[in-house]
Amino acid sequence: MCPTDVDPEDPRSYYSVSSRLIKEVPNSWKPNQYDNPSNAVAHYETTGPEIWEQTEGKITHLVAGVGTGGTISGIGKYLKEKNPNIKIWGIDTYGSIFKKLKETGTIDKNEIYPYVTEGIGEDFLPENVNIDIIEDFEKVTDKDGAIMTARIVREEGIWVGNSSGAALQGLIQLKDKFTKDDVVVVIFVDHGTRYLGKMFNPGLDDENGLYR
Repeated sequence: MCPTDVDPEDPRSYYSVSSRLIKEVPNSWKPNQYDNPSNAVAHYETTGPEIWEQTEGKITHLVAGVGTGGTISGIGKYLKEKNPNIKIWGIDTYGSIFKKLKETGTIDKNEIYPYVTEGIGEDFLPENVNIDIIEDFEKVTDKDGAIMTARIVREEGIWVGNSSGAALQGLIQLKDKFTKDDVVVVIFVDHGTRYLGKMFNPGLDDENGLYR
């Protein structure tokens, strides 16, 4: 188990621990989804074309959470090549650097703090995050993302996890950016089975009051 409230360079961080383990464990390998370009390439070659084909090239906006950056960057690169007018919106979380980095070009260490939502946000810029193709970032609170996650499961019957709930919440917060003729695609990247011990656990001692 690794603490989340330490710098990536800290030897206790899961980045550093995983790098140490591949040196200590024989025949081990670290995929490194943050900096391995195959992450974004996979979405450029598969998810991007799938979205383009299924929307018959009518997509106008892509909304997706940003963590490692592979999903939004790979899809975004493909879609922008097909139509440079397509807008790419990244969903970020409070405590993460992405939005301010996009808007100011700087990383503000004072804005980094622990958050509950998993799968989006970072305290550094992964190599797979192509910040140039993303129009801007929309931040979503832990609580709003959690509430939306529960709504998706209850009202739509789609068993998603926290980052997907945050993505849809971010889309709703961006509603004034869209017109009735736009074709907006939002990406659900996770599954609720990953959260059986958390937000879908009726006996959870939810000290943050997020899941109730």
